[in-house]
Amino acid sequence: MNRYLLDTHVWVWAQRREVTQLRDESFAEIEGWQKEGIVFISPFSAWELGLLERHKQIELGAPVEIFVASATEDDGLQFAALTPAILIASTRLPGDIHRDPADCILAATARELGLTLVTRDKALLAYAKQGHLNARKP
Repeated sequence: MNRYLLDTHVWVWAQRREVTQLRDESFAEIEGWQKEGIVFISPFSAWELGLLERHKQIELGAPVEIFVASATEDDGLQFAALTPAILIASTRLPGDIHRDPADCILAATARELGLTLVTRDKALLAYAKQGHLNARKP
């Protein structure tokens, strides 16, 4: 059975139901994964949102703490593990991946936990095409 890790932008779009960014089918698919308990977000994505909010690069509609808490309420998303092994693996990824630490940690998380990364990030999708990551577009 496939299990999924949402890239930060996909998580935000799904939680805010941004129909300009995701298709109706994507919302339904993510909601189905939530019900099955097979979709995750990285704790590092919460860190990334905190930085984006601090630098006024994103408006979440609520403080980041509330946004993150609401994502994991009830039958919401689950946090993936963020272990020392994943953090170290993020520094030793094979192939050609750009140096964005958040993307490296997401890639390492997906690789180490056997998750498919759901992203629109062209660099991560290209990295997946190299055979180093399971990834797909939402």
